[in-house]
Amino acid sequence: MVCVSFGMKSLRRQKPMVLLSCILAASLLLAEGAFAEDDSMTCPGTLPATHATLAAGDQNSVSHLQLSRKIDAGAEIDLDICAADVTLTGSADNMLRVTVDLENPSQQHTAVDYLQTLDVMPHDVKLRLHLFHHLRARVTMEIPVTTPELAANLGRGNLTLAADRIGGDRKINVGYGRVDFQGNADAYESLNVNVGLGSMHDNRPDGQSHHFIVSRSLEGTGKGSIEMNVGMGRVDLNPGQNKPI
Repeated sequence: MVCVSFGMKSLRRQKPMVLLSCILAASLLLAEGAFAEDDSMTCPGTLPATHATLAAGDQNSVSHLQLSRKIDAGAEIDLDICAADVTLTGSADNMLRVTVDLENPSQQHTAVDYLQTLDVMPHDVKLRLHLFHHLRARVTMEIPVTTPELAANLGRGNLTLAADRIGGDRKINVGYGRVDFQGNADAYESLNVNVGLGSMHDNRPDGQSHHFIVSRSLEGTGKGSIEMNVGMGRVDLNPGQNKPI
């Protein structure tokens, strides 16, 4: 009986720590789960043997890549980036424009070497940038406003979403980093924010901050859905502004 009593007392003392451990484990699982179906978080340390082909008018150097492709109306866009600071904004025409600038480039490669995939098909577009963290890359993408569905996966870095300039359904996954949301309530019908471990900061009037494990849903007056998932990091709604979300 003494042994049983001692064990029960130990278990009671350990309950808060056990609970905390379970919550932390769940948070880490959420962080990994957002990328279970893509390779954004597991980019190997070497470049692939092949890369996408440039077209006439594209610009390429050791530290800079710029390209544009005409895409069909209604084509879905799937973006996959290992590590970078990314800005997603809108394009007034049917052109997808991509600009990559490397602050710390490798002298053994040009920027196009990191463009692993660029497949433009009638119904969908797939783009993968195999960018390493040490390159300190900045990526800007202009997305046609008629795009019905956009999926963007970023393994590590900061992502800015100009939601009021991009229509359709938008799903943003960031493994480790920050998402800055820019837009008003007319930019979406529903907005869902999930953070496995970190925080969300609502910078609209009377907005609130939420910490640790975050799951928030907001209704808007526009069309399309927006889902933002961050494994570890933060989400800011209209950072530095006082406009209503």
